[in-house]
Amino acid sequence: MKLIFVRHGQTEYNRNKIVQGQEVDAVLNDEGIRQVEAVRELLPSDIDFIISSPLKRAAQTAEILNRSLQKEVIYNRDVMELRYGELAGKGWPEIVEIMGDPDAHQKDKDVTFDYSPHNGDSADDLKRRVAKFVEDMKREYPDKTILVTTHGGVIDSMHILFPQKEKPDSGNATVHEFEF
Repeated sequence: MKLIFVRHGQTEYNRNKIVQGQEVDAVLNDEGIRQVEAVRELLPSDIDFIISSPLKRAAQTAEILNRSLQKEVIYNRDVMELRYGELAGKGWPEIVEIMGDPDAHQKDKDVTFDYSPHNGDSADDLKRRVAKFVEDMKREYPDKTILVTTHGGVIDSMHILFPQKEKPDSGNATVHEFEF
C-alpha cells in the first residue's frame, strides 16, 4: 500500500502565522490555490482514490487535485488537524505567552506538544489517531495507492511514526509518500 499525503494549500491564517486546528475552518487563499494546482502536475496517475480531512482547506485541496484524477473522494475525520482548543485563531507569539513556553512552536513542529490544558489535543492523542488511520488503511486497502489531503500536524505525525530516509518540509502544498 502506498499513501501519498498532500498538505493543504495556504490559507490567510497560514500566511499570517495564526494556528487553525480543527476549530478554524478556513478556505485556501489565491496563493494556496496556485500551490495546489502546481502539485496536481506532480502526482502519479495510479492513484485509486482520495481520502480527505473534512475541513474546508483540505477538502478544497482534494477537489483541485481531483480535477485531473477524477477519483472518489472519501472524507475521514482521522486525518483532521489536531485541536488547539482555546489557542486556535491565535498567533505563535500569543500562544508562547499563554503557554509560558518559549519552545511551544518547535514542540508543535516536533509533535511533542500538549494542548490538552487548553481544551485541545496532546501529541499522543494525534499520533494515536494517525496510527489508527494507517492501520485501518493497511487492513482495508492493502494493495491500493491512496492520496490523502490533510494538515501539517498529521503529516508531521506520519514522519515520526513511520520515519522515511529524509523528512521533507511539511509546508503548504507539499507531498509526502509512505509505502507499507
